[in-house]
Amino acid sequence: MNLMPIYSTPLWQSEYPEFEEHKEIFLSSVKEFKEQNPTKETPRSNIAGYQSHSSLQIVEELRPLYEHICQMAYKAVADLDFIDCDIALTEAWLNVNDSRQCMNTEHIHGEVFSGVFYLQAPEGSGKLSIVNPGINRMWNGCALVSQKNQFTGESIRIEPIEGNIILFPSYIPHSISPLYTDDKKDVSFLEQRFSIQFWIKLQ
Repeated sequence: MNLMPIYSTPLWQSEYPEFEEHKEIFLSSVKEFKEQNPTKETPRSNIAGYQSHSSLQIVEELRPLYEHICQMAYKAVADLDFIDCDIALTEAWLNVNDSRQCMNTEHIHGEVFSGVFYLQAPEGSGKLSIVNPGINRMWNGCALVSQKNQFTGESIRIEPIEGNIILFPSYIPHSISPLYTDDKKDVSFLEQRFSIQFWIKLQ
């Protein structure tokens, strides 16, 4: 009997090449954006943290980052053998998680690609969980495997690293776990975690 893998889930990772040079400019820009836009009535997925409205793409200081992300999308388009198309980063928004209560619930997005850029990720920051879209919760097979593999893994958890960009098809369910710290650690004045999420449209 032959095993025939028939589907696969793509994910792309890149380090923003000029991160150390641009980090403080990016941080200053998103902090100013947060001050000018203090609240959002209905967050997309964030609980107990800050999530901006989806207009961060207009911040001029972040343009070099967005251009790099679009170059990643061109590579993804080639990998998936799409037809020739234009690429546009249509929406971007800021997430700020700074307590044990902060998390992002499982969700999906529209357009074609989604992703996250880690601008500031202190030790213990919540991990990005990428859910296997080929397994639903009614399947009992996951409880029977001795070791998870590419067919039976329900999710992978990605450690946030400053300067990293993760890109994936927007149909993939994903979430961000709460901050993890030692119970004895004083978390009254935690360093904030800043991440930028985005959508990419092809046309």
